[in-house]
Amino acid sequence: MKRVWVGLLVVVFCIPASVFGQDLPSVGFPTLSSLTENVKVNPYAQVGFQWVGSNLNLPVQNEPLPVLPLNIGSLDISLKDANFWTGIAGITIIANDKYSLFGTAGGFLNRPFITSGTVPVSLDLISTSATLEFDNTNVESWFIQTGIGLGPVLFGLYWDHFAFVLGEPRNQNGPIANQTLRGDILTRTFAPFIGLTLPVSGAMLTVTYSPFAYSNTALALMNSQNNLSELRYTWKKPGDLLNASLQYNTPIASTYQFGIWCNYSWMRLRRNAELEFQNTPAPAISRTRDVTATMTKYILGGGVNVGINF
Repeated sequence: MKRVWVGLLVVVFCIPASVFGQDLPSVGFPTLSSLTENVKVNPYAQVGFQWVGSNLNLPVQNEPLPVLPLNIGSLDISLKDANFWTGIAGITIIANDKYSLFGTAGGFLNRPFITSGTVPVSLDLISTSATLEFDNTNVESWFIQTGIGLGPVLFGLYWDHFAFVLGEPRNQNGPIANQTLRGDILTRTFAPFIGLTLPVSGAMLTVTYSPFAYSNTALALMNSQNNLSELRYTWKKPGDLLNASLQYNTPIASTYQFGIWCNYSWMRLRRNAELEFQNTPAPAISRTRDVTATMTKYILGGGVNVGINF
């Protein structure tokens, strides 16, 4: 059974590693057969609750009118009341108490939440700021993390995907009359990382950091006249991704353990980005330009953990 778990995790890890590390020099690691002679396998599952906060500041492409010098500023989007039940499954394999492989995948359960957005608009010397709130549904959120450990030092790769549908815009006076503005928002992130895992007062603390967090955000907005605007922001330089987790386990049988966990994750991107803009129906408009866009995000959560040791 241990050989099966080792083989499965090697496949999971080596698929991304083979893509991103084909030119790396070979290192004299022990063979798989020798490692399986002294292997500890720990598959585990976690459930809990996580709070998400995020802010996006995204310049909006608009076509100037031939007579009126209308200008639309940056769309500022904030998540409010965004909290989700979460589920995580993972496995850690330790060989000779020194080498390790790990893989983790998880996501949020769908639930409604609120997004607020502010759009500044100016016409000649007159300017105003429209502040709206949207109800958000159809949440799709998952992450995948794989890596290796050499003693307490970790190296790995991280991906995540967060998408939702927004609609029913309203301002402080209530729903906007005759307005059916709706849209889809999608953010994807990829980051290679390095980290440390250390024992702390009977618990295990893991901290990872990446200065190479690559991300892009796509918006598809439809108004009441069925005009579709698609905007895609791709940051040209990476940002920062920091994650810290603390886990405490206690044995409840010879091969089972139960514990609690907490986690904090923070990401920031404030760089030049490429904005791709398309507008339909005819006459279709397509533009590409450089902008300065900002995205910050944090996730704070905790819950319980159940694992098996063999």
